[in-house]
Amino acid sequence: MQPGNIATWVGLVITMVISLITRRDARRQADIAEEANIASQAKVEAAERRAIAVEDSLAEALKLLAQAQNGTTPPQLLATPEPSGRPAVGWDLQRRGKHAYLLRNGGAETATGVHLDRHRMSAIVRNVPENATVRSGESVQFLMVPSLGHPLPGEVWVKWDGQEEPVAVPLPH
Repeated sequence: MQPGNIATWVGLVITMVISLITRRDARRQADIAEEANIASQAKVEAAERRAIAVEDSLAEALKLLAQAQNGTTPPQLLATPEPSGRPAVGWDLQRRGKHAYLLRNGGAETATGVHLDRHRMSAIVRNVPENATVRSGESVQFLMVPSLGHPLPGEVWVKWDGQEEPVAVPLPH
């Protein structure tokens, strides 16, 4: 074998290795893009639910106002739900796909100013809630991807208005 042939074979092997690494990285980027698309769809759905709730509230308010102006009946205050025994704000973390997570408010009240403590996360994170409003039963979605030297944490730390210290919410297995 001549020295020129050896160099050609080495170049071919290096090209194949680079090609395989590039292919793996492209597949990983495609997975992350798909998770981001899922996250944006969840945000759109939550916005639609909020818009419907606002429309329903406005329709009820207009109905009460019309009744009051017609003098048929005085406006009634909407009944306050009975205490359910649920905490005011309670968090649950659910996995939605390979890298997407849903942080759900399982409490009875709306949490405002919701954010995750990024300093306690070693993984790569995207779309992390910052100053979010999460109503009872609603959720916010974010992405968390482990990388070399940055594994997934055992929990995320959540803080919101009225909560002095962050609260640990365990990651699902």
